[in-house]
Amino acid sequence: MANTDAPNGFRPYRGSANGNPKIGYHVLNTTNSALGVGTVVAIVAGGTDVWASGALLGIAAEAKAANAGGTASTKMLAVWDDPEQEFTAQTDNGTGTSTAEAAVGLNIDILNPSSVTSGRSTSELDETSATTTATLPLKILGLESRPDNAFGEFNRLVVKINNHQLKGGTGTAGV
Repeated sequence: MANTDAPNGFRPYRGSANGNPKIGYHVLNTTNSALGVGTVVAIVAGGTDVWASGALLGIAAEAKAANAGGTASTKMLAVWDDPEQEFTAQTDNGTGTSTAEAAVGLNIDILNPSSVTSGRSTSELDETSATTTATLPLKILGLESRPDNAFGEFNRLVVKINNHQLKGGTGTAGV
């Protein structure tokens, strides 16, 4: 059975706090990009915004319109920011390592981190980027266990932030 192509950003999977996701609140950049639930975010100059490269803060737990950070009622952003939080996300349609069981333990990059549709992120895992490089932002922990998901194109993987801003330092190399 083929996996469905339905990217919807990152979703919390298992958390370290009794299995529940932990939400932190972070100052939103006054000139923030549009953020959807499931958008990868980082602390940047001026506040929290869409991640572009380097270490991550976490995943947006709420949607925010572009430039929403300027008023008192909207200047905070809810973020799943626990360094031990696990997430699920879909791989893109490339033909890379992350479509096979051998990808478990490797690190992986993110595609389209700022892509948002109807308040939801549509970013994906970059299927062709799975490798041992320690500076990649995410680590692959396995295949999301659900009946409509199998290794192959558009599979949904369980990942953890490898380079986390609250943890400090470069992530670990993949195996």
